[in-house]
Amino acid sequence: MELVKHLARVSSASLEIKDRGMLNFWVNVDYEEGCSQGVGGIALDSYDKSKEHRVGTAYGCEMIRQVLNVFNVNDFSEMNGKLIYVLGDGEGLGFNPCGFERLNLDKKYKKDDVCNFKEIYKQFGEEK
Repeated sequence: MELVKHLARVSSASLEIKDRGMLNFWVNVDYEEGCSQGVGGIALDSYDKSKEHRVGTAYGCEMIRQVLNVFNVNDFSEMNGKLIYVLGDGEGLGFNPCGFERLNLDKKYKKDDVCNFKEIYKQFGEEK
């Protein structure tokens, strides 16, 4: 299925662990159409029953790596103000974001132009 893309400007971005005790990220965007949305909130770690606490995963590391690459930044704070396409399915209030794509103006390396959360999960999600 073809993903829909919406032009957006990042209003804030963060990598966090304290709120719920799980590692996740949020990229808050303002869409060209006028609405705002938080993209992310995906658990990047998992609970290890034998250790009785959350542990890092290759999936989480790859998600962080690809998000940083598609934005072409060194840390999440550098995303503020960047223009990006938010990829997803659905329309209007039913839009479900599932990734990011660089603007054509910013494309340098083909492999780093898109970060599709669903594809990363297909590759690394089995460990979760």
